[in-house]
Amino acid sequence: MSIQTQLELNAAQSCIYTRTNIRRAYQDFDDSEAAGIYSRADDCIVVRRDGTEQTYSRQLIKTAYSSYTHRLKDFFSYLGPNYRGPSVWHHNAYVLFKGWYYSHALGHLTSNAKLQSHWADKFIYVSDPAKITTLLQSDQTDLGHLVAPDGMRLPNRAVNLDGELDDNEEQKSVFGEPTCSCGSFQRQLNNLSTFQEEIQGFKPWCIHLTWFNKYRELLCKRTEVRNASASGAPEKCVAWWYAPPSDAHNDGRFMLLHTKSGAQAPMTHWRHYKPKEVFTQKDAWDLFFNMMEAGYVPFPGTSLPQLKSITKQ
Repeated sequence: MSIQTQLELNAAQSCIYTRTNIRRAYQDFDDSEAAGIYSRADDCIVVRRDGTEQTYSRQLIKTAYSSYTHRLKDFFSYLGPNYRGPSVWHHNAYVLFKGWYYSHALGHLTSNAKLQSHWADKFIYVSDPAKITTLLQSDQTDLGHLVAPDGMRLPNRAVNLDGELDDNEEQKSVFGEPTCSCGSFQRQLNNLSTFQEEIQGFKPWCIHLTWFNKYRELLCKRTEVRNASASGAPEKCVAWWYAPPSDAHNDGRFMLLHTKSGAQAPMTHWRHYKPKEVFTQKDAWDLFFNMMEAGYVPFPGTSLPQLKSITKQ
C-alpha cells in the first residue's frame, strides 16, 4: 500500500481551494469545524478540529473557482454617475467604475459616489498606470479599477535617429493580454506559473473583464439595431428606469416602457412592459438583449424629458 503525502497549499492552490470555493462545489459543505485544507493527489483534504478528514475532488473545486471568477454581475454593478459606462483612458485601457450610485437608495450620497462625480472627467489627466490604480483602489477612494480587455498597448520600440531608415520596418502598436488592476486578477498574474500547473490552459480573468465584454456587446448590439432603421431614428424604443434597493436585503426595481412611435413620442404613446411583473437589476441584461432582438432600442428614461413624470411614481 503506497503512502500519499499530504501537502501544504501553494499560492495558487490557496486561492482555489478555499472554504467558499469548496462550498460552491459542494453545497452541503460545513466549514464550521475545519482546521486546515491540504492537497493529496487528485483530492482536496479538509482536516477537522477533531482530527478527522474529508475528501473532495480538486477538479470540481477548480471548476467552481473558474465559474466564480468568470461570473457576470448585474448591469448596474460597474456603472458610474448618470449611468456612465467605462471611461477611455490611456494605453488602450479604461476606467471601470464601481456602481456606488446604484448599490442602495442613498448610494449617491456616499463619499465614494461623490468622489466618482468629482474625478469622472479627470482620470484622463493621470497618465501613469501606477498612480491611476492607486487613485482608483486606495482604501480612501475605492472608485473602481483599471481594465484593458484587449490588452494594454505596450511602448513602441525606440527609434534610432542616427541610423538608416528601413522602409520594411513599421512601428506597430503591440498589445499585451487582457488585464485588470483588481486584487483577484493580480494574484492570478503574480502566481501565473503555479495557476497554470494547477489548471490546464489557465489564463488570468476576473468579473470586471466579464462585465466589460458584456457591456461592449450590448453597445454594439444597440448600435446595430439603431442603424437598421432607415431614417436613423428608430420607431421601436424602450425607456428604462432603475430604483436602487432600500437596503442590503432587497433588490432594486427595474421598470420599462415601450413605444412604436419613436423616442420623442409623447407620454400617451408609451406603454408599460409587463406591468404585473416586478423586474430587478438581475433581469436587466436579459431584458436589454431580448428587447434588442425584437428590434427595440433602449434609452435611459432620464434622457427623455417628456417622460419625466414617471420618476415621481
